[in-house]
Amino acid sequence: MKFLWLDAARLVAVLWAAGPRAGAECDPSPQPPKLNLSVTYDLPTFTADSPIQNIVTLNGIIYVGAVNWIYALSPNLTKLSEYRTGPRPDVEPCAGGPAANGSVDNHNVALLVETIYDWGLFSCGSADRGVCRRHVLDDGTRPKTVDEEVDCFSDRRDRGQPSDPNRVVRPSGARVLNVESNVIHFFAGNSEIPGVTGAASARAAGEPHTMSVRKMKTSQNGFTFFSHRSYIDLIPALRGNYFLRYVYSFHSGPFTYFLTVQRAGRGSQAYHTRIVRMCSSDLQIRRYVEMPLQCICTDKRRRRRRGSPSEQDGVRVFNVLQAAHLAKVGPNANLRGVEEGDDVLFAAFARSKPNSPEPTANSAVCAFPLKYINDLFRRYMQSCNTVEPYHFTGSSNKSCYNVTSSDDCGLHEGLNEGKEGEYRLEVVQDAQRLEYWQKDLTNTLVTSISVAMVHGHIVAYLGTGDGRHMQVLFSRTASPHVNIRLDSTPVSSSIVLLDPQGPGGALLLATGNKITKVPLTGPGCGQLTSCTSCLLSSGVTGCGWCRDRCTRANECSVTSGWTQDYCAPVVNKVWPATGPLRGTTVVTICGENFGFNKTESFKSSLVTVEVAGAACKLYRQDRLNRWNELQCSPVSSGNFTPSGRTVKVTSGNKFDQKEAFSFVDPVIKEIFPEFGPKSGGTLLTIRGAFLDAGNKREVTVGKAVCKIQSIISSTLICKTPPSPEPSNQPVTLTLDGVERRAPGPFTYNQDPVINSIQPSRSFISGGCTLSAHGFFLQSGLQPQMFLSVPHEGKVLHAVSSCVYGENRTTIQCITPSLARQALQPPVVTRVAFILDGFQTPQLDLIYVEDPLFQDPKLTSKDNKSVVELKGSHMDIEAMKCQVLTVANHSCESLSVVGNTVECTVPHLLQGPARPKELQVEWRQADSVRTLGVVTLAQEQSFSSLLVGCGTASGLLLLLLGSLLLWRRRKHVDGKTGAHTDGSEVAHTQTDRQV
Repeated sequence: MKFLWLDAARLVAVLWAAGPRAGAECDPSPQPPKLNLSVTYDLPTFTADSPIQNIVTLNGIIYVGAVNWIYALSPNLTKLSEYRTGPRPDVEPCAGGPAANGSVDNHNVALLVETIYDWGLFSCGSADRGVCRRHVLDDGTRPKTVDEEVDCFSDRRDRGQPSDPNRVVRPSGARVLNVESNVIHFFAGNSEIPGVTGAASARAAGEPHTMSVRKMKTSQNGFTFFSHRSYIDLIPALRGNYFLRYVYSFHSGPFTYFLTVQRAGRGSQAYHTRIVRMCSSDLQIRRYVEMPLQCICTDKRRRRRRGSPSEQDGVRVFNVLQAAHLAKVGPNANLRGVEEGDDVLFAAFARSKPNSPEPTANSAVCAFPLKYINDLFRRYMQSCNTVEPYHFTGSSNKSCYNVTSSDDCGLHEGLNEGKEGEYRLEVVQDAQRLEYWQKDLTNTLVTSISVAMVHGHIVAYLGTGDGRHMQVLFSRTASPHVNIRLDSTPVSSSIVLLDPQGPGGALLLATGNKITKVPLTGPGCGQLTSCTSCLLSSGVTGCGWCRDRCTRANECSVTSGWTQDYCAPVVNKVWPATGPLRGTTVVTICGENFGFNKTESFKSSLVTVEVAGAACKLYRQDRLNRWNELQCSPVSSGNFTPSGRTVKVTSGNKFDQKEAFSFVDPVIKEIFPEFGPKSGGTLLTIRGAFLDAGNKREVTVGKAVCKIQSIISSTLICKTPPSPEPSNQPVTLTLDGVERRAPGPFTYNQDPVINSIQPSRSFISGGCTLSAHGFFLQSGLQPQMFLSVPHEGKVLHAVSSCVYGENRTTIQCITPSLARQALQPPVVTRVAFILDGFQTPQLDLIYVEDPLFQDPKLTSKDNKSVVELKGSHMDIEAMKCQVLTVANHSCESLSVVGNTVECTVPHLLQGPARPKELQVEWRQADSVRTLGVVTLAQEQSFSSLLVGCGTASGLLLLLLGSLLLWRRRKHVDGKTGAHTDGSEVAHTQTDRQV
């Protein structure tokens, strides 16, 4: 006998059977088919002699800034000219001559073009003390090579230090932006990276300013500051230990913008992204404001409160910017609040390591409309959610400025107390944006981003930290249609778009020493493995489906087999497999390409369904898996006659079919049991055919629902509901609106009553046969015993199956062992009985200490063999439990006298065929313990006894006869020769007496 021990939390689950299993349905909307990443393409490339750091274009020529080199390339990446910038001695800016001992590499920190005076290229290197070179590319007479006319852009040509305005960039990195109007303005933001050479003594050695704006002299030989307010620097206390990296810069409308990654605040160890805004027309930094920028991701689209951790209430914050790109969007932008022609900042963020600016491989892309950013600047400044920027001023005091509603950087913008507006502020509120695309980026570090309008679609071009290039329609649900490996090194954030509006539009991507040219329409179609992914990208890639593969039109050899319009439907699975005729069954069809029309929506007008000869009416597809799932209801009313098992789906002018559904006629043959207690809980078994047809089924007993526990075609099991009184109730099964009634009723009987148990005690090792007595015990079919045991402040429960006694007047159960529970007897437990779900009131059952037995001995009492067992802890009540057996039989009778148990050997063991040796055992709940063996003595048989008695009597008679004969002969002899004295008479009398 096995017992199941449970705590209270698991009790209900075991007492009642588990609920029915849900029917099979379509798998959740599968991830779009993975691209075939093994496909490679032959793309134009250029390989430099050193790592490439910047790329720009001017008049169709590509200019590349690399370590120690400047290259000029044709559109097909053929090298046109080159200019060597290093290695060089770090002693004088723009020094000529060959490399010397102690020389250093010259990293290209900035590369930018200008077109006002001449067509020129500015290259700013790390080894030139912040000074830039000016390459004249076309002076109005003819184009020139990159090395033909190069000027060191500094007005100090002797060995002295260059003037302050001519120091533009730092070796630690910079973003330089040329804003051209009637003069050339250079806005420069220099990064401060702790540990990089020169960072700690930036201003002490006259190195470039942290943020500055300068204009080119009309003499075209250097730059000039308008005043000391044309630049700002980190306060001395932060130099060398404050992380500030300028990531991206751009110009839009009247403003110039920079994007940074830096400390989240004074004393904070966390890092975040900020957007900096200045007026492009200012020759001084008069109007400067910066604001935290966040890209957040949450399925529930909940806003995150400022100051909370990087993940709160399921919101993930992507805090460190990696790359960004400003683009104007077209009419099909599909961005909320964005109109055609608006500037939108597309930004790739990553989640950083804790308290570090170092990114992790977990990225997201957000889109920030510039009018949204500027509106936040205006609102936060007007509401005075601003302070002084501590890293530039040394103060974080609240500072307010009443910006006007125009906010157009005019000369009189924001007049304050009669003075022209001027401010340097830090907004204390975050500019948050929900991620727009994060699919497939969970384990990816995005290092570059560019965005272009291709055939009216916004396409994002992403580079990754492991050297891959992805192209994806800018949509929350889209998946990449290109994912190719360019190199093993990260893709640089410096990206150039070539002819983005023309038919040959391409992207220039840098990885290590290499530049790769990738068409904006994608390098090909071979990676797309499914028809839907192929056609979804067709608006950008020009790909179409050619039988079983994705190609361009000229690559398909099948006549009239190439299409961009439709994909053939595929039926994979249908559920349910059967349904009742004239019912309301809903048929679910799983497959591919249902109602696909090259968009992200389902087009129901393309689809018709037929099920087993019946037209199937489609339901709305709003909540279903796009293109992969259909739901419909067969129209089988009236005189409809089913035909076969075919499910046919037509989508457009293509169809697919599968033998998968049939109409059936369910029937109930019998129910078991036919009775149960009126409190309900009986597990009612219904047997028949097609009981699992359709998708919705319900069993009722009378008018109450019988909860279904399990179901197969031939058998259904449900749990009966309660009834207010004993009665006969019909059993009805309803399948998708079709009713079937059982041939006979279910009878509710009176609830069982148990008023006593015998015995009332059990040994701690269990094994006691417990008898429960009461009334209406025949009302149930499957009795169980339910034991509750207090243990260490909790209550443990044990459930065991029981059987009915003779004539179903008692219930007999075996008590479980408590030996392993480490309880000290006596232990008072509570026992109840469950009959078909009805539980009786609890009664006390006391567990006592196990007896200690000595070896058994065999004695005889009242002509019966009795086994005597002496020992201790002989509880009289517990001994009634039939725990002792002789030769595997219960004692005929059992009594306890003092410390002795007397077990009468059963009569059937004393017959002619009895065993000589009888094994005495003590039966426990979990084991059987042998106490010893007793031997019965050999008894005399009654027939032998009669034969023995007869033989002895015969011998005695024979001896008496011989004695009489001898005495008679002696007497005769005496008459003849002896004296006659009267003694003969005496002897004769004596002999006669004998």
